[in-house]
Amino acid sequence: MSDEDRKLFIDEGWKAQVQREKEEAARKLAEGGDADAAPEAAAAQAPGSPEDLEGEEGELPEASFSAFLAGFVPQALYALGLIPQEGQQQVFVDLGQAKYIIDMLEMLQEKTQGNLTEQESQELTQSVSELNRVFALRAQQVEEMQLKQAGIDPNNLKGGPQ
Repeated sequence: MSDEDRKLFIDEGWKAQVQREKEEAARKLAEGGDADAAPEAAAAQAPGSPEDLEGEEGELPEASFSAFLAGFVPQALYALGLIPQEGQQQVFVDLGQAKYIIDMLEMLQEKTQGNLTEQESQELTQSVSELNRVFALRAQQVEEMQLKQAGIDPNNLKGGPQ
């Protein structure tokens, strides 16, 4: 994939925003609430996340459906710019790559219907739903950023009283 296919999404306040969202998600989880208020935190805590698979140092996790999902979810989060490249403050967003991974998971969901345990099915459904939700939010952010870079105020494009 060429650098031209990747979009550079620079959001000066993303670190502060991510920190606020993580704190809000942690607060809601502590209160017994829903983590969906923070996409990054919710996605990081989704079933199949690498944290679910940690074992002893140097030990590979047991081959499982959760481990299989754990290979795809972080890739999608990276493509959505939710996992920054180590040591970088800029976030690269590749909506095409993110959509491809989500489409692959949706295809997997369709092809395995009736062949997964209930827990595996729930993990896959939750992962696909969360990734689709975050994808839609990120696509909107990228579109608004592109309009602003073109000198267009996105708020003036929305219909309504003027």
